Amino acid sequence: MFVIVKFGNNESLLVNPSCAVINLLTSIKRRAGFGNTNKTIDLSDENGLVKDLDVHKFESATKYLTSHETYILVQKELLTADGEFNSNQYTYVPLLERYSELFPNYKIHVQEVEGLRKKSRVKTGTKSPSPAGKLIGRGKKDGAIKKATRRK
Repeated sequence: MFVIVKFGNNESLLVNPSCAVINLLTSIKRRAGFGNTNKTIDLSDENGLVKDLDVHKFESATKYLTSHETYILVQKELLTADGEFNSNQYTYVPLLERYSELFPNYKIHVQEVEGLRKKSRVKTGTKSPSPAGKLIGRGKKDGAIKKATRRK
């Protein structure tokens, strides 16, 4: 399995995504010449859909990348407003020169994710969900356990 990563002046890297995302991005960053920089990199497909790989650092890259496809290296930057960083919004800059000539349909965008609300847990009583909770606070069972230990 392999994917092609385009960057710079139409340079290409052949990479094997059969590894953790963090290892793949570190290898691409180093091999593309950005290893000694603070740039956060990511990949986008030929249409400009950003894969948002750094969110899934410890998962397999094959889960998010398709074999034999070409991806464009992009830089992920925090969006700033009036000198203050907004922790939720990012801007993406393609690190491929003349990307609009090479990929005419390329328009950088991120996938909209619906339903990001966290489900709140509802407590149903005072019972402990773990088996260890069964030994605490039970009158008759506590006595039975004490008797069993005394007999030994």
